[in-house]
Amino acid sequence: MYEAFERQQEEKKKLIIQTVIEEFVQNGYENASTDVMTSRAGISKGLLFHYFKSKKNLYLYVVHYAKQLLTEKTMEAVNEIRCSDFFERIKQIVLTKQQIFMTYPNETQLVIDAVANPPKAVKKEMEQLLATHYETYAEDFQLQHIFLKDLLQKETLRDDVCAETVVRMTMLIVEQLSNKYMQLYKNKQYNPIQQGDLLVQELDEYVNIIKYGIYK
Repeated sequence: MYEAFERQQEEKKKLIIQTVIEEFVQNGYENASTDVMTSRAGISKGLLFHYFKSKKNLYLYVVHYAKQLLTEKTMEAVNEIRCSDFFERIKQIVLTKQQIFMTYPNETQLVIDAVANPPKAVKKEMEQLLATHYETYAEDFQLQHIFLKDLLQKETLRDDVCAETVVRMTMLIVEQLSNKYMQLYKNKQYNPIQQGDLLVQELDEYVNIIKYGIYK
């Protein structure tokens, strides 16, 4: 669908993408101006619509772009984490995600807005995007790449504690915290870019309770 755009020089593509993302983030889907986008990107409005056909397609393209960028950068950083402790690894991963958010604030804001408060024009597409995300990064992926059971100090676990249960309990806590802060964001009570340390601090409290409850 976007072949004409994809054939452009990488530098030109990045300028257009960044300009479009900034406008959507600053003004939202409804109020974002394609005139402003094209003026800042140094292209004609006709060319922009030649590339994307519609404002809706343009929005969907940059949301997918931003989500893919954040996912790739996060997984690259996660794969670089060298930690022999299960719980410290989880905390480092959460911190890493916050650092990625800080490095790419506009992309982060665009994706969070699209997921938390999707514009009516693209609500169906955002639901499909979320469904695909959860399918791709389901429990099996989490267990293989994030929640590494082998990092638990099994030799010092209490006799009545099962390692699998510890892993799943930790997964549930991380999921519930993510849902909690997403809801706070929807209610405009939390900004993940400016207040990301709140989630990290709360996770740290739960992790400490688990750690000192499962080991001998």
